[in-house]
Amino acid sequence: MVWRAARRLDLGLPSTVAAAMAKLMASETAMFCTWAAVQTLGGWGYSRENPVEQWMRDAKLEEIEEGTSDIMRLVISRGLR
Repeated sequence: MVWRAARRLDLGLPSTVAAAMAKLMASETAMFCTWAAVQTLGGWGYSRENPVEQWMRDAKLEEIEEGTSDIMRLVISRGLR
């Protein structure tokens, strides 16, 4: 999805919807995967000694920065009209 959005941008085509789709999918997937890892590790997953805890905080930040997931959904839905 990222490559598709980048290709559209390189060709001078509108890439807002493609970029929003790529960002939404990547950030939601990262959050799901890190959440599952934390759940699997139990209490150890929340420990700062474990890198999974940092990965989950980073994934949550990706969901928020450059437009929240809800905003990305709005951009996508408006672009698909």
